[in-house]
This record gives sequence, structure tokens and C-alpha cells, in this order.
Amino acid sequence: MELRTLRSFIAVAKLKSFSAAARELHIVQPAISRQIASLEEELGVSLFRRNTREVKITAAGEVLLVEAHAMIALEGRAKEYTQRAARGKAGNLRIGYISSACSGFIPTLVRAYAQRYPHV
Repeated sequence: MELRTLRSFIAVAKLKSFSAAARELHIVQPAISRQIASLEEELGVSLFRRNTREVKITAAGEVLLVEAHAMIALEGRAKEYTQRAARGKAGNLRIGYISSACSGFIPTLVRAYAQRYPHV
């Protein structure tokens, strides 16, 4: 199951049209149809009921739609966290100090750092 295919599935479910989903995603309609057919084959279920006039999502499709949205959101979070870590704004900070020599300024320094970099 690829994220690209899940994006196509979400677009078809949202727009209730393979051709409208293809236009939104800037790909050709046969590619969308192949992706959905491949996904249905992989899962062993029908995700849509289709006829010449309409496309309706099935119960199995509704379940996948919820999970697909969660997977796409997870991908976005993974990108964000990775980029944040690369900029030094996420991760762990370890501080070694002698309490008697630093007790006056370390708490203030750590508090200020935590406010500026809440994900560290």
C-alpha cells in the first residue's frame, strides 16, 4: 500500500468521481482507476460501488478512508519532526554541571531554553 495510492483513494472518495480526482491530482484518469483496482486487489475488497452515473464508497472503503487519513497525517508529522531535528529544534539536550557553582543560573537557563525549543 503506497501513500500515492492512498492519496488517490482519498481524492476519489472525497470527490465521488475518478475523473475529478484525476484532475485534482494532475494525473490521468486511467492511472487513478489502475491504482484503485490494485488497492482493491491487494486488500481483497471493493472500496467503491461504481456505475456510469456515480461512485459510492463501500463500508470497507469508509474504514480505509479513516485509516488513510491517519497514515497521510503520520507522513506529514514524520517529515515535520525530521526537518525540526535537522534544524536542531528537536531531540535531547544533556547538561552536566556542578550544582554548587551553577545553582543560581541553571534553572533560569533551562526554563528559557525549554520555552524556546519546546520539542527538545
